Amino acid sequence: MTPISFIAGIFAAIATAGAVPAVQPGEIRTFKDWAVGCDNGADCQAVSLMPEASGAVPDDWEGPISIIRTAGSDDIFKIHILFQPKQVDRYKMIVDGRLVDTGPIVQGDYPIQIVGTDARKVAQAIISGNRLVIEGPDDEIIARVSLAGSSAALRYIDQKQGRDGTGTALVAKGSRAFRPAVTKIPTISVDRWDAAKRVPETGDIIALAEDSRCKQERFGVVEDQIFPLGKRGNVYRALVLISCGTGAYNFSSAPYIGEYVENLRATSGWTFAPAKFDRQPSWGGEGADPLLVNANWNDQDRTLASYGKGRGIGDCGSAENYVWDGIMFRLIAASAMQECRGAFEWITTWRANHRPLEQVVSATD
Repeated sequence: MTPISFIAGIFAAIATAGAVPAVQPGEIRTFKDWAVGCDNGADCQAVSLMPEASGAVPDDWEGPISIIRTAGSDDIFKIHILFQPKQVDRYKMIVDGRLVDTGPIVQGDYPIQIVGTDARKVAQAIISGNRLVIEGPDDEIIARVSLAGSSAALRYIDQKQGRDGTGTALVAKGSRAFRPAVTKIPTISVDRWDAAKRVPETGDIIALAEDSRCKQERFGVVEDQIFPLGKRGNVYRALVLISCGTGAYNFSSAPYIGEYVENLRATSGWTFAPAKFDRQPSWGGEGADPLLVNANWNDQDRTLASYGKGRGIGDCGSAENYVWDGIMFRLIAASAMQECRGAFEWITTWRANHRPLEQVVSATD
């Protein structure tokens, strides 16, 4: 069977299992000292930023505070605060001189986590306040957070989730009944080929690099990477990441898919083409061959990650995670933070599920 026949068969099976909607990650907006965004399921997050007018630098700024709310009727509502825990075990949260919450400081990713009705109470204080301070039990300052823009950010969540004018809104309150929008997170059908270890030889990779967009960017020590993608019939495929320039904290790679057709009468050798993505990695830009940054391949899950930092401390940038579906890379997760203002908590803008193609097809039988 020819490679074209294989590809046609895969497309037909995926179409039978159900079409995947166009990938459109959510927008991130900035309101003064807060950033906010929602993903394709309308789950939203607002994150505090280092105040523009403060003159502070990330090394002496603590935060951020994140307010997270899901879109569905379950209405999961939580606030978590990211900072370096000090030698204290409890905190006091004060907004404009008024105590609004207190509780234990725990070990883990988020030393302070507030959920449910307590989180709603704190959110209301944030909306109407100007300055938030977190103190230890002896009044020592743990963190200071500007609330400028927080009301607009939470109003944006009300609008995106269809809560404005309802009793569930945080800012745009009203008497209308809230009816959650029906959102469906897409499921990617993944066609797994049989395991195989055949990959291009060193000479093939050198020739590919010389003919790639990266030829002029390969200086110093370069490290190309090769990963087998399996075989079907007499066709083998491999993922090749060609080193494409380095910076102080970002390492670029150009992804290619190599294909080898085994034939007893003649061999074609390896041929290469730029990898296809259903959503172009943000680092490479639209209209050009894809480019990944700080790429990472997970062989078990068949996922490829790109993580680009806007600056070395990692408080801004973008990240994408793709799954190889047998033909192209499909976006299953994306997050970003466009403001380089101390927010090490990036906002999720896209999410999708994935499962083996045979499971999807059997579920439709």
